[in-house]
Amino acid sequence: MAITNAITDLISSFLELFSSLFHTVFAITNSFVSGILSLFNGFFIFIGDIFKGVFDVVGGVGRFLAGNIVILGIIAAAGYAYVRFAGQQTGRSGRPVANGVGKGLKTQ
Repeated sequence: MAITNAITDLISSFLELFSSLFHTVFAITNSFVSGILSLFNGFFIFIGDIFKGVFDVVGGVGRFLAGNIVILGIIAAAGYAYVRFAGQQTGRSGRPVANGVGKGLKTQ
């Protein structure tokens, strides 16, 4: 029975060898494919983060410019109102000041 046990052990050893070999090839292939997919996934995440950062910067600059435009618009409206209503000054009697010939002025 020793010969049959030896042959059985030899066949079992070869089967374990092939099983181990196929398992190693599968693990290496799986690791390689997983690494390539992770690389592409990381690349797309990187590109997405770049665009997100660019949009954040552009949005911040846009909010800054919009705020400044609003402030400048308020200042311009106040200046326009001042010039518009300051031109309607009244004299001491409460009547508008007349442009033109007044008392005591000679016309040419």
